[in-house]
Amino acid sequence: MNRLMSTIAGLLVVLAFSLGTAVAGPGHDHRDEAPVAPGNQASPRFEAHSDLFEVVGVLEENELAVFVDRFADNAPVLKAKVELESSSLKAEGKFHEEHGDYSFDGGSFKKPGSYPITVMVTAGEDVDILAGNLVVPDEHAEDGHDESSHRNEKLWIGAAALLAGLALVLVVRRWQKRRNAGGLK
Repeated sequence: MNRLMSTIAGLLVVLAFSLGTAVAGPGHDHRDEAPVAPGNQASPRFEAHSDLFEVVGVLEENELAVFVDRFADNAPVLKAKVELESSSLKAEGKFHEEHGDYSFDGGSFKKPGSYPITVMVTAGEDVDILAGNLVVPDEHAEDGHDESSHRNEKLWIGAAALLAGLALVLVVRRWQKRRNAGGLK
């Protein structure tokens, strides 16, 4: 009896631990991720740097704002000539003195996808070309849970319930045999 009970208890412990990881699944356990508030997603952006400059582009609504800094000291590069090229867009940025950025029409980046970006910065005698990649996520895409992963979760939960029920039946039968044989009073 002790050996049977130990085996059943061991199986239940192993099942409990494996069930936790099966429900979480790869990419859904969130161990190393910082919590993100729903609806508080960061805007799509790209960044690139060279020995001279660092650029960061942020897509907001219908505008791509590009910030340019000196790479050595992070000082903003103001009133430079900033040209951007990506697939069908080729334009010179309009400098916004109040924000310190260069704006471009963001209409070319409305569809979800990956957009290679080339930025040419001319600031006085310094000229450099930087390359980055703007990734625009699909806002309507499912959050990574597909139907097969849900089916697998259900299978694990069903298997756990079946094993727990089987273990309970075995324990009750064993207890009833001992009781009928006069072993328990």
